[in-house]
Amino acid sequence: MHFMMAGDAKYFIFMRENCAQVRTHYQDAPLIIYDFGLKTDQIAELERRFQPLEVVNWHAKIEDFQGIWESTSEPQKRKLALALNARQVGIRKRLKKALFKRFPSSRFARAMKIKAIRFENLLIQKIRCMRDASDRAADDRLVFLDADALLFQPIDDAFDTTADITLTVMSKISWAYNACFVLNSGVLFFGPDRQLRNRFLDAWWSEAHANDEWLREQSALVRMIERSVPRDDFAPEKRVTVDLDGGPVRLRFVACEEFNFFDMENRESAAFPDSRIYHFTGRRQKPEIFRAILATLRQRFGQ
Repeated sequence: MHFMMAGDAKYFIFMRENCAQVRTHYQDAPLIIYDFGLKTDQIAELERRFQPLEVVNWHAKIEDFQGIWESTSEPQKRKLALALNARQVGIRKRLKKALFKRFPSSRFARAMKIKAIRFENLLIQKIRCMRDASDRAADDRLVFLDADALLFQPIDDAFDTTADITLTVMSKISWAYNACFVLNSGVLFFGPDRQLRNRFLDAWWSEAHANDEWLREQSALVRMIERSVPRDDFAPEKRVTVDLDGGPVRLRFVACEEFNFFDMENRESAAFPDSRIYHFTGRRQKPEIFRAILATLRQRFGQ
């Protein structure tokens, strides 16, 4: 089983602990790290501590966001800029929103739009990294983890012979445009058939370029599957087939609550469910909060 993740220097703290967690359960599993902007000493630490490990430089593709810029309408660029700004906190968030709305054609507003498009490009590059990792993994199983989605229990049963790819489905679902929250693309499990997973990833990549919603790589994933699958089938332990160019691909849905727990806000870590993977989002990414939760979870699982 191969594991892969991607990130830049800001995500190094998560990536390092994530690699350590993988090694707790899969000591010899190959790790593939996609370098979105890591520092030299950070790469050296990963390579020293977590062999077998390969670091793939992805800088050039991260910087090339022109295609997404050109395919996104001006109204959507404005929406994406405001949505990205909404993830911030404090007075600067309110000030930037006010200035953006008051001066929509200013250099300041353009800079906010560029930042939002860069963020969207960063997200969809995960798909291309998965495609690259799929070829590197050859006929082995492949697990994609967001850098901040840490493994705490074995996940072998995420794979079975009835599905080519396993996806994590949310408990609270929204199908709305620009608020499509159905599947969480921070954790994916790919079976050993490289041809089938590449077919799926190529279709997803094309869909991501056609889609212009907020968090487009995740929204594109849902919209692509939705064309072949009734909405009621987006539920834990449902098995479905999607028709893609080149033929069908079999999918299995599992619960985020068990395989990709991210709903941490307004919950104390002691009340978290016993999940396989904990996905740190929002304020839980603050280093002091992250370290405290990490220590609690490691104690819970005897790690």
